[in-house]
Amino acid sequence: MKIIIAPQSFKGSLTALEVSKIISQSVIKIFPDSEIITIPIADGGDGTLETLVDATSGTLKSLNVLDPLERKISAEWGSLGDKITGVIEMARASGLALLSNEELNPLKTTTFGTGQLINEAINTNHKKIIIGIGGSATNDAGVGMATALGYKFLKNDGTPISSGASEIGLIKNIVTPPNVIDFSKYKILVACDVNNPLCGKNGASYIYGPQKGASIEQIKFLDDSLYNFSKIIQKELGINVLDIPGSGAAGGLGAGLMAFTSATLQQGISIVFDTLNVEQKIKDADLIITGEGQFDKSTIFDKAPVGIAKLGLKYNIPTIGLSGSIGEGFHLIHESGIKAISSIINKPMDINTAIQDAPNLLLQASDQLLRAIKIGIELNLKGIQDDSKI
Repeated sequence: MKIIIAPQSFKGSLTALEVSKIISQSVIKIFPDSEIITIPIADGGDGTLETLVDATSGTLKSLNVLDPLERKISAEWGSLGDKITGVIEMARASGLALLSNEELNPLKTTTFGTGQLINEAINTNHKKIIIGIGGSATNDAGVGMATALGYKFLKNDGTPISSGASEIGLIKNIVTPPNVIDFSKYKILVACDVNNPLCGKNGASYIYGPQKGASIEQIKFLDDSLYNFSKIIQKELGINVLDIPGSGAAGGLGAGLMAFTSATLQQGISIVFDTLNVEQKIKDADLIITGEGQFDKSTIFDKAPVGIAKLGLKYNIPTIGLSGSIGEGFHLIHESGIKAISSIINKPMDINTAIQDAPNLLLQASDQLLRAIKIGIELNLKGIQDDSKI
């Protein structure tokens, strides 16, 4: 029997690789003669960096960059095992998690640090760069990122704008540096799982501005600023980013990456699965075991466990799942191919206890779920034998 172990990370407790190794122990115990293929997976969001690095025997690296408020921090990024693919999570340099609630201010926050990470990946000979853009603290349409790449953004009087989004609406000219990176020689893939346009009621400012600290008045100001900037991009660079689905992701960083790095916006899960060659690895399997921190109604929206289960459906392979907890609407995942699930929590406990004991809890839950599957197989074989006697 060929068994695929393809979990997502259990956020806050176990990486996808750690989950894979623990479930593998149970498979070896219950089905000792089985072939095991481990494929730690991710959907382009939090945890994608470690998952891709682990799965390809790559290397985690770090770089001193500027955070959203231009303070020096150390940000991790990754080089995959092929040595030519870099992985960046913009949140490591320009994310909400780097700021306190009191510090949130999209008028001031910048994506400059993300641009520094892109520069570093290019300068270390990575020809392909995967960029996850979830969890941003910014609304500057990637102006900070492009500034780190050498671009200048000038006002009417020829002076550069200030950092952040407060003066984006004042941009009149974009100055391309003479030694600008020729991004036609590189492949930039942006893991983008929202389809918001840059501007309007469904755009970057109105939908995501409030969580970044924007007031009602600031939201309209930010939206107007991004609209004006999109017109400057079209005039100066000949690129229309205004209504492209996903251009409003990460405060307009989606638009900025398209304009200044010739990036392609793509579903995060498809980027990860293509990079790891997931479909080729699973198509002749007998069982898929997946998992994540919590199964609930949000899981069906292109989260990695549902992604792997849908591939299983394509090849008539059943998928089962293990999770830290089970939330509202979990039953919806059955329609997407996850046939049965189980929580690793086996008695009342607080979240800190569950996180600390996650390895042991997962091992126990894996054992029990696989024992149930073994019983099912034995019953099926017994039924076949009994039929043969008739």
